[in-house]
Amino acid sequence: MNDLNKYLKGNRNIFDDCEPFEGHFERFEKRLDLHLQEKKHKRTLKVKLFGAVSIAASIALIITGIWMYKSSGDDSAEQDFSEFAETEAFYRSQMDEQIAGINCKLSRADAETRIQLEKDLQDIVEDAGKFAEEIRGAESEELAIYYLVEHYTANLEALQAINGKLEEYYKC
Repeated sequence: MNDLNKYLKGNRNIFDDCEPFEGHFERFEKRLDLHLQEKKHKRTLKVKLFGAVSIAASIALIITGIWMYKSSGDDSAEQDFSEFAETEAFYRSQMDEQIAGINCKLSRADAETRIQLEKDLQDIVEDAGKFAEEIRGAESEELAIYYLVEHYTANLEALQAINGKLEEYYKC
């Protein structure tokens, strides 16, 4: 870089006195237009990606809200403070943490991967909610908690595996 600076300073009179070569301005305009188009394309891509991530996050929040509403049910306050409900809330929060990490990494993924994984995440969340609702009415709360823990543990392991695999390709 120093050699180039020395050359430019040493030959300044040539650059100041001579006109640029023929076609210089056209080539410069073409390169400038190309650069501006690429910049606009990147900006548009970022806006679309941000919009898709926002939509996915909104869907996840809506599903979680519906799931929490259905999980609470219309039963008495005694059931809300049961060991089963506490266990379910704990594991649900663990799943939400994993899903948040996955969604962060998905914001950097290509559209096909993002769409497939968002569908898989939605299936996991819906499955967990359905299972919790089914097992909630079991005769033995201890047995229901045992199966709930087993189910959530399997789901968490799957989410951790997905999160770990995405971590290899996308940092968040």
